Amino acid sequence: MFKDSIKLGPTLTGLILFLLVVSLFSINPLPTFTAILFVPIAAKLLWKKGEVPILFFGILMQWIQVSIKTLYASLISLPFQNLFINPLKIEEAFYFSLFGLLVISLGINLATRETETISFASLETPVKQYDKKKIMFAYIGAIILYPILLNVAVSFGGLYQLIIKLLDLKWSIFVFFFLTSFKDRSQMRQKFILLISLEIVLSFTGYFSAFKEFFIIGFILYLFVNEKLTKKEYSLILFASVILFNMLIVWQFIKPQYRSYLSGGEQAQIVSVSKTEALTKAIELGNSIDQNKYQDAVTALIDRISYIDIFSASISYVPTSRPHEHGRLWFDAVQRVLMPRLFFPGKAAINDSEKTMMYTGLGFAGSAQGTSISMGYVAESYVDFGFPLMLLPLFLFGLVIGFIFKYIIRNSYNHIWAICLVIPLFFQISTFEFALDKMVGSLITFFIIYLLINKFLAKRIDQYIRQ
Repeated sequence: MFKDSIKLGPTLTGLILFLLVVSLFSINPLPTFTAILFVPIAAKLLWKKGEVPILFFGILMQWIQVSIKTLYASLISLPFQNLFINPLKIEEAFYFSLFGLLVISLGINLATRETETISFASLETPVKQYDKKKIMFAYIGAIILYPILLNVAVSFGGLYQLIIKLLDLKWSIFVFFFLTSFKDRSQMRQKFILLISLEIVLSFTGYFSAFKEFFIIGFILYLFVNEKLTKKEYSLILFASVILFNMLIVWQFIKPQYRSYLSGGEQAQIVSVSKTEALTKAIELGNSIDQNKYQDAVTALIDRISYIDIFSASISYVPTSRPHEHGRLWFDAVQRVLMPRLFFPGKAAINDSEKTMMYTGLGFAGSAQGTSISMGYVAESYVDFGFPLMLLPLFLFGLVIGFIFKYIIRNSYNHIWAICLVIPLFFQISTFEFALDKMVGSLITFFIIYLLINKFLAKRIDQYIRQ
């Protein structure tokens, strides 16, 4: 099970043991202990030595959404139930969620055991065969095409999912750019950093700022190309993490007013101002933060990240007030994938808020208010089967994720393309709040797009960007 897994090392092992011992003396000993213990277990299951660690970090992002309030409550010495709106079944929601992530990890581990490990050391010579300038221009082209294709996706509803997943190719080119430039001692590395920094700044001009994705994917790739980290590199990662955390806090603070400004006061996810006006407004709002507002923004950020409150409400409601669905939600999710809107234009639209209200008995804002509130795919598995039967489809889902990862690694045009094309898989498995039909649909659509790119585009692009 743990064959070829990464070695945690004495320093990291000592830190984990220290945190586990300290957790037993916290105000929430068992939940905190369990949350911390999950991380090294997931690392051993999902991260092979030398492998690009997208599987581990995808599950880790979900673990953060499950555990952040538990850890924060122990830090400030409060019972963690006090931080939730629906505390009645919050302990069950917490443990059911961790069990769900664990069985998904076990499924992934089982499916990927015989997968070849592609290390950066094996790529260092092949990446030198590529023209760095051509890769840079290809990435600039992807940046320009991205908003154009996004507008096309919105205009053609039947092709929306396919186009959105096709846009993930931009991240594949980003990975190419990173792999060929980051260890380069010429000016190309500086150009890479400058271009990505500019893109991060410009991401603040959109309704959904995407800056955190650059940090996360950059961090994953940094660990991939630097298998053994020095103290200096650990310090750099810590510094980048502090910057990201503060950017998330600032974004959380300015987001309500800023989005209202972008949309012109309409309840719609649109941008009606220029990029210059948007950046000016963002800076103005960011400069208005004081110490009290900063602390409020920290609390708001933790509230936004945590996503087991609705799960708690659904456990209180199902099966007491509404029976389990016995697989109907999973069946509907798979059926939707087999019925693309392009060929079934009459297919009902997904209404997350309506489903959440149905299985919690609570009221939530919906499409009329320009928002959508989902239960999350683990909560929907509970609504279908209850605990512990909910774990079976989640385990099978883990097998599917592992199969897709293994297929991409084994069947891509070459090893470099395997790494570049597998990275976008991270975005399909890193969000705990994904509705079940969207989670399944997103994963399968991504795989279809991968098959098309690998067969029809990879070779042509590869020939263009070679020396």
